[in-house]
Amino acid sequence: MKKIYLLTLLLLTITTNVWAFGQSPIMEEHLSSGKRQGSIPIVDGVQDINLQKNINTVLKEAAKKLGEEAGGQTSISYEVTFNRPSMFSVILKAAGDKTLYKGINIDITSGKECDTKDFFYVKDDFNNLVGDKPYVFSEDGLLLAASEGAAYSEQIPYTALLKYLNIASCARFMTGYKVTEATEGKTLPLKVGNLVSLYLPSNPSTGFDWYMANADKMSGVVGIGNSFFLPINANPNVVGVPGNTIIFFSFDKPGTYKVNFEYKRPWVQQASKTMTYNFTVQ
Repeated sequence: MKKIYLLTLLLLTITTNVWAFGQSPIMEEHLSSGKRQGSIPIVDGVQDINLQKNINTVLKEAAKKLGEEAGGQTSISYEVTFNRPSMFSVILKAAGDKTLYKGINIDITSGKECDTKDFFYVKDDFNNLVGDKPYVFSEDGLLLAASEGAAYSEQIPYTALLKYLNIASCARFMTGYKVTEATEGKTLPLKVGNLVSLYLPSNPSTGFDWYMANADKMSGVVGIGNSFFLPINANPNVVGVPGNTIIFFSFDKPGTYKVNFEYKRPWVQQASKTMTYNFTVQ
């Protein structure tokens, strides 16, 4: 429980300290230096000025290196493919003797480039889809380049990556919805690939917990994982404090779904409580 409590504090710290007003303001800085002309992205508005300096150094150095590799009189440009409060992605382009591309995914909470393992469980199936190909995040999925320097012309939708998501971080780049017991029986309209985080009161120390009861009988429902969330004011050293089980799931096919959840001990067939939620997915 102590680890869960500390994770909660960490998430609150990231939310309140990194950004004052929301998503990253990515500004255009004009470039005119010797053989390199054009524009590069710089970020502004980060609460921690040292993080902001680190991020802009990463962007400027990447643009400089790409221009040198392109050779000749080089035109530098960029495209912002993704922008969220704690991360963003850009593709740099250098057109000179040859045209080269460089994708950069920035973690604003660290001031560094993102690590794949922060967002995905890197397994054999994931490697078969993504492998060592350079990628950037976009609104609908990952954009991949066939090799270093190539254009980012291949897209893998997030729906194809649902079972590899790290639930601790996936809400940073996926559109997600928090649902509680207050809306039991109601209907939530979604798009394919949207993330649902269902918060239900529980006390796992009693042996009871919430389980998705009928997902294996419905094609299109993708279970991502479960977690347990302690109240902010809970003492992490006290055993048996009730909190909320969080069930993460999504849908990889359009349709109408009625998903049932049961509060039970796993070794007992009969549930002590049930909840039903409806979803229309487009």
